[in-house]
Amino acid sequence: MKHLFFLLVAILVSVGSMSAADNRDIEFAETAFDFGTVSASHEPIVHEYVFTNTSDVPLTVVSASASCGCTRAKYTNEPVRPGDTGTVRVTFYPKGQKGYISKNVKVRYKLPGKKVRNVSLKLTGNVTPE
Repeated sequence: MKHLFFLLVAILVSVGSMSAADNRDIEFAETAFDFGTVSASHEPIVHEYVFTNTSDVPLTVVSASASCGCTRAKYTNEPVRPGDTGTVRVTFYPKGQKGYISKNVKVRYKLPGKKVRNVSLKLTGNVTPE
């Protein structure tokens, strides 16, 4: 029974290490941004998440998708060379929203010869009625 327990722990540790290692080649200056409190009539809120390619090969962002239609993302389209930076520009439209919001943006990127990897970015804030 002890052997089975230690085997399960070893598997969980190695899986956790693999998922942490998946993102060692891209480093965001921040992965979460709180825009504070705004009115629902406020202009769209735009925030740029800056990342650095910390790998030794070019990195390409494949997609950046938001968790709802009120949030849109654009990203650096061309490959980002090692040591260079790119951006994921997130726009949140507060119209029609109210209360505390928490939006996720899933960024998918690829390195040559590797599987597509994911990073999650978060945008939070509070929207008051008009």
